[in-house]
Amino acid sequence: MWDLNRAERKALGTALVLVGVSIIARTVLAPDPGRLDGLEKIDPERDLRGVEGDVISALVREQRAQTPLAEGERIDVNHASVDELRRLPGVGPSLAQAIVEERERDPFREAGDLKRVAGVGEVTAGRLAPHLRFEPEPLRPGFAGGSPRGPSAGLAGCPPGGSLVDLNRASREQLESLPGIGSVIANRIVDDRLANGPFERPQALTRVSGIGDRSLARLADRICAGTP
Repeated sequence: MWDLNRAERKALGTALVLVGVSIIARTVLAPDPGRLDGLEKIDPERDLRGVEGDVISALVREQRAQTPLAEGERIDVNHASVDELRRLPGVGPSLAQAIVEERERDPFREAGDLKRVAGVGEVTAGRLAPHLRFEPEPLRPGFAGGSPRGPSAGLAGCPPGGSLVDLNRASREQLESLPGIGSVIANRIVDDRLANGPFERPQALTRVSGIGDRSLARLADRICAGTP
């Protein structure tokens, strides 16, 4: 039996409940309870592995969100994921999401800017200030959607030196090192390039479920699309 702490048990329980509710809802709402259309198309090994992956991903994310900051550690409020922001004292899921949405409208430059976020006042901003660092996203010409970004944005190929993550060669572990890319999205990227061929340009990453223009903009100065 897994040796889980309280936070991990809570995350696992939540994930299993969600899976159970989904299965029950699909069964109850089926037009003919005696026959589920498409049942013969289900691959138990593949589909169960997907559910297991989602559960494990939820556990890992929750464990990370519950990990206290180390002494002197600061969170980059302009780039950190929701789970990383939840590590800040007094920041829960809703507030972390609100911070992400506000920074996408306009990056934060100092702790006082956090007061733009609903629920953050002078006291909260002051409490968070010692744990934050601010690195505005650089504006560079030539990226998707007209957003000026990344040195290789919009270009095929990768520069020498290996400073960028090559979407067509990177392992799952390398993809997971990118901001906002967890194990689930990393697996989707690998599966997509196997099924649909290499990514011709970094913008092609939006063909992967779960990656939109905002995610692409966040990754612009970290990725490239090399020749496989």
